[in-house]
Parts: sequence; structure tokens; C-alpha cells
Amino acid sequence: MAFFYRHNPKKFNYIPRYYSPEEQEWEEKKAAAGMDAKLTHEEKFRVKMRKSWSAAKNEETKEEQRAKTVRRIVLGVFVVLLFYVIFGTDLMTRIVQGLMGK
Repeated sequence: MAFFYRHNPKKFNYIPRYYSPEEQEWEEKKAAAGMDAKLTHEEKFRVKMRKSWSAAKNEETKEEQRAKTVRRIVLGVFVVLLFYVIFGTDLMTRIVQGLMGK
């Protein structure tokens, strides 16, 4: 009776592999430090690329440092002038008196 024939279930050749993120991170750190690591050529290349990109991202150029300094100075002068106008002149007293209706 071929009509009622059931096929056997398909078998998979799945071999579970152990993966440890901590171990992978440790191997990447060893490779970045130049020590002997169990990384493939592709993984070593990735570590090298990440290291060079992060170093380039963290470095500031002199122009960026100057721009930050100028911004800080301008902001500081603005804050000092604002405090002088608020507390050093009678402007706030006149504003308060005008709001109070005196």
C-alpha cells in the first residue's frame, strides 16, 4: 500500500559549536597587542581595522581643538556679560517693578 507510506524524517548533520564572547574578545585583544592568538587571518584583519578606525576617531586635529577653545571663550564671555546685565545693573529691578505694577 504505497498510498499510506510515510517517509522517514530527514536527518540533519548539525554539529553544535561552542562560542564564548569573552574568549573571542580576549583573542582579539591578544591579536591587537601583537601576541600570538588563535584568530584567522580575516579576524586579525578585522581587529586591525577596528583599532585603526578607533584611533583615527579619537584623535582631534588642531583645527578642531582651536574651534572648541574659541567656542568656550565666546560662551564664557557671553555668560559673564549676561550676569553683569542681570546683577550689575538696575535692569532687573526695573523689570520686577514693572511686573509688580509699582
